[in-house]
Parts: sequence; C-alpha cells; structure tokens
Amino acid sequence: MESYGKIFVVVAVLATILVGVFVYLFTIDRKLRKLEKQVEEKLTHDKK
Repeated sequence: MESYGKIFVVVAVLATILVGVFVYLFTIDRKLRKLEKQVEEKLTHDKK
C-alpha cells in the first residue's frame, strides 16, 4: 500500500517536467518565429 501513493508522486513529477519542457519549447518556437520574421523583413527591405 505504501508504494501505491508513491506512484502518484512519480506521475506528478514526470507531468511537471513534461509541462516545463513543452512550455520551454513553445517559448523558443515563438522567439524563433519572431527572429525569422525580422530576418525576412530585413532581406525584403534590403532588396528595394
């Protein structure tokens, strides 16, 4: 019975880590899109 409660702790820790990784990847993706847009705008501006 003691191990029954421990599994919830393991699941909670893993879920927290996964949520953290997904949030980190989401923020990196947003920053990368912003940089790509800036580079694209600079390239199109320089061509004119």
